[in-house]
Amino acid sequence: MKYRRRRLLVLKRKHIRIIIIIAAVIAAAVVLALVTQANARRSEKQSAVAAVAARGMISIGLRGDLGALCTYNEETGAFEGLEKDVAEEIVARLFPDGIIVNFVRVNSETKDSELRRGALDMSLGASVDMGKSGISYTEPFFADASVILVQGGQITDIAQLNGKVIAVVQNSVLAASSEKDKDVNILEEYLGKLGINVTVKKYASYPEAVDALKIGAVSGIAASELNLKRFGLKGMLLLPERFLPSRYCVQVRSDLGAFSQAVSDCIDEMRRDGTLAALAEKWNLVDYSALGS
Repeated sequence: MKYRRRRLLVLKRKHIRIIIIIAAVIAAAVVLALVTQANARRSEKQSAVAAVAARGMISIGLRGDLGALCTYNEETGAFEGLEKDVAEEIVARLFPDGIIVNFVRVNSETKDSELRRGALDMSLGASVDMGKSGISYTEPFFADASVILVQGGQITDIAQLNGKVIAVVQNSVLAASSEKDKDVNILEEYLGKLGINVTVKKYASYPEAVDALKIGAVSGIAASELNLKRFGLKGMLLLPERFLPSRYCVQVRSDLGAFSQAVSDCIDEMRRDGTLAALAEKWNLVDYSALGS
């Protein structure tokens, strides 16, 4: 009986050792695979950056019509604002030995086509919610809040919009459908949760939406705050609620491969080391990245 117990105990110990060895081998294999994968990704990013560096120049699109986010100074022929500073910081980190930077003025209609045909390597100011073929999107570097603009003296509280028509601009974040119900607009869904039922009407451009508000065709315009401030607010009122952030990122030509991930890594690093916060503060911009979607 004692011999049988001793033998069983020895077998159990052997089994435990075998299990430990197998677990160690599996763990080592997993670690090796992860390290190999990480090294491969690092190599891909380095190669993509080196390919751009070999050309000696990088072309970057900026809109230049978004106030402190990015403005084109007609007198000096230079861009000013957060997006230019972010672009320059990304370039400085990716190309420490230097590279010629060609800033190109674009608009919301031309930047995508310019990227696809290779005239631009990257462009700033796009929303991460507007993924398009042939273009890669990085992590966001800034977030602006959505607001509602109304005629001054008529509506002062968001609850007064119940039963009203609200304008949004096509291809903007607020023109999108709800993830839960594609037949419901994201703004209608958000306000509906507050007990405010509105009808959303889409316009092709911000000037058209502003004109519709001025003549009373709609009771308000819902858009990112920076977009609305471009048109002046005389006689208008921005309601105090801030919601549904528009997150701005960098668009990169898809054929540049892992270059977009290299740019994303720069943005992550800039957020961690406080650079993005410092640049936003420099331009008196409030970053609503922490605002819930």
